[in-house]
Amino acid sequence: MTQFKLFCILMCLASFVRGHNFAPSLLELREQPGGVINVLWRTPLQALKQPIPVLPENCRRLGTLQQGISGSAAEIQYSVLCPSGAPLHFAITGLGESKTAALLRWHSVDGGYQQVLFHADSDSFSPKSELGLGRALLQFGELGVIHILAGADHLLFVLGLLMLAATLGRLVLLITSFTLGHSISLALVSLGYIPHLPTLAEWLIALSVLLMACYLSARGQQQTPRKGLAVLVAGFGLLHGLGFAGVLNTLLDGNAGLVAALLGFNIGIELGQLLFIAGVLLFAWLVRTLAGPQLLGVTRWAAIYLMGAVAMYWLIDRGLALTEAALVYGVY
Repeated sequence: MTQFKLFCILMCLASFVRGHNFAPSLLELREQPGGVINVLWRTPLQALKQPIPVLPENCRRLGTLQQGISGSAAEIQYSVLCPSGAPLHFAITGLGESKTAALLRWHSVDGGYQQVLFHADSDSFSPKSELGLGRALLQFGELGVIHILAGADHLLFVLGLLMLAATLGRLVLLITSFTLGHSISLALVSLGYIPHLPTLAEWLIALSVLLMACYLSARGQQQTPRKGLAVLVAGFGLLHGLGFAGVLNTLLDGNAGLVAALLGFNIGIELGQLLFIAGVLLFAWLVRTLAGPQLLGVTRWAAIYLMGAVAMYWLIDRGLALTEAALVYGVY
């Protein structure tokens, strides 16, 4: 009865845990002849505060705004006219309050292409020569690190893998299988070989975390066939890759910069994952050293209960969103 009460309390607290950090906003600027720039602004509907693009003061808007909803983001399109030869400086305000990033994508009239990732209101952009591959890798790598470290659902599953692994060799096998799985599905969605269904993917990810918690509570660290478990973990990795693709897919522009974006984002995810693993292992070592293995065992079971309660909340919450998308909007 006490365990059930604890589970219910954790379920209530789970509403404060966010599974996915919001996808970055997108400011796409397409330069046309005669100083005209076509503007596309897309920002997440769930953002705490909507960030706002800041265009050059010497530019004036042409025509009317076209507003709409694209997936889970609000979208605005319009055109501006800027004086020929005048310096252009673009910025985005409200990123700090919205707790999101933004990607600016510039298409020059001569066919040039640049993209810059903004994290703070002080960041700005002026069109210049083509950005190198290394700059794009760093930008999307940074985005990958931020995404994985702010995604509690992915981190809880990785935590489950750590608790499953009784040895270092087993840990390497499980993490490698998970990485292989999510790398494959991330690439397949980005390349357009499989559809991007974010609401369904998020529900399945929540289910994977719940199944992990149930498995850990039932079996603890008992040995299971290594190959079979590795294949199963790789399969769950495929599901998590669909969640990772939700961020990258909203920022890609066909095949433009695809290789750099895909490679950099995937590297960033792996770096963030390794940072989390290192942090958990350090915490476990400190608990074992300072308080003994008994407290470490209690901490392990508390983590399993937390994982299960949070996953159950996500499963219900995302299930309602999935049902609404299917019945009301006919998405699935």
